[in-house]
Amino acid sequence: MAYKKNPFLKDFSWYFLGSFIPLLISFIKTPIFTRHFNKEEYGYLGLVSITFTYLGMLLFSWIGSCIWRYYAKYKINNHLKVLYSNLLFIYGASFLLVLLLSISWYLSTNYFLVKQLILYSFLQLALNQLFLFYMIVIRLQGKAKFYTIFQSVRALLSLTVALLLVFKFNTDISALVLSLVLIDAFAILFFIMINPANISFAIKRVEKKYLKELIHYGSAGLIINMAFLIITSSDRYLIYWFGNLESVGIYDQVYKISQLSIVVLSTIFFNTINPTLLKGLETDFKNSAHLISKYSKVFVIFGLPVITYISIFSKDIATIFLGEEFRVGYTIMPLIFLAAFVHGFLNFYELRLKFSNQLKKLSLIVISAALLNIVLNLIFISLYGYQWAAVTTTITYVLLLLAFHFNDKKILAFGKNDAYFIYQIILVLAVQTLIYITLCARFEITIFMKLVLGLLFVVSYTLIFKKRLLAAEIPMNI
Repeated sequence: MAYKKNPFLKDFSWYFLGSFIPLLISFIKTPIFTRHFNKEEYGYLGLVSITFTYLGMLLFSWIGSCIWRYYAKYKINNHLKVLYSNLLFIYGASFLLVLLLSISWYLSTNYFLVKQLILYSFLQLALNQLFLFYMIVIRLQGKAKFYTIFQSVRALLSLTVALLLVFKFNTDISALVLSLVLIDAFAILFFIMINPANISFAIKRVEKKYLKELIHYGSAGLIINMAFLIITSSDRYLIYWFGNLESVGIYDQVYKISQLSIVVLSTIFFNTINPTLLKGLETDFKNSAHLISKYSKVFVIFGLPVITYISIFSKDIATIFLGEEFRVGYTIMPLIFLAAFVHGFLNFYELRLKFSNQLKKLSLIVISAALLNIVLNLIFISLYGYQWAAVTTTITYVLLLLAFHFNDKKILAFGKNDAYFIYQIILVLAVQTLIYITLCARFEITIFMKLVLGLLFVVSYTLIFKKRLLAAEIPMNI
């Protein structure tokens, strides 16, 4: 299996830029708007957003999973138009269903803000899913540069529109959703006119046998994605049930800003390796465990220091990027960082099970974890408050990791040298964390001094493990 390192570094750099700019903009938006809107308004926004996230997961997200799964297969057979046509038909049916559900909800509520949020969230869901599907094809075609530029421009425009709506036209918090609707509408119009991915459709290519294949795979993917969504977001409803809208607003914003940083890095990594990884799973599944084990090692040795360093600076991150009413939630941020990191790692196991057609086993494991998470939330949120939702989520993901590992030990088949290397990493990070905690406890340390200390930690970690980091094997273009 031949590979080159340069393609990884090139694509990773483009995807990093394409994700870093939207991430930076999200970090800019959060302190601005959490200082302008209150906890109750964010509570309404959080509940409506989560509800439409469930609708999106139920009706649309599995369509994207089908693109990831079958793109290579249909491309090899020169049947991409067949794939696109059948998926568009499924999207149309899903669109009609979510439209009916949204109209029913809109008519059943009397609160104007909620009505606005429902209307804009429906439009944003429908447009954003089309946008995401198109961008999946862009990524699968390896157009990292186009992806980066387009995502960056889109993020900048959405921020600009949101600022104009809120501070010039005095729009309520629904402007945060409306700005996304307007930008995604222009993005879809651009794709229709320019079509950089060269996607085409033909109604006559919609056939029962193709729909059956896609729906069979997608239905299993739907169950799995819904279970993961329950683990990460169902706690908002329980927090509202046992607490109030203000608690939902705090937890939702703290969770989003904490999860975002890790999810973005995880997404960049998988965006870079997916063309090679998915091809390997499709054409040479027998050797895919060896391929994945190399990727998983890289994910761990570069991921562990990231979650450690941002965890020790949780309070400062909350102070800088969150409004004063929301900063109290900084204590749960390290748990969210860890949960998001583990969730990203689970992608390796999930892909192996999907490509080996063990969807029932995968569904059973994830559904069991989701049910456990609900039970834990019912117990601990009711007894100890919304902060324990982060604890139960982290516990659930760790248990999921153990369950997946015992089912497929090849992915984490580290040799003695690799295991010793991981132990060394954990030891160094533990010592650095202890130093930071001790210094903060004994001295008054400014944010500037903390940044310098953090930079020293990063540099020392890099110097200590320089040889092993540079020797990390990242297969590309198999």
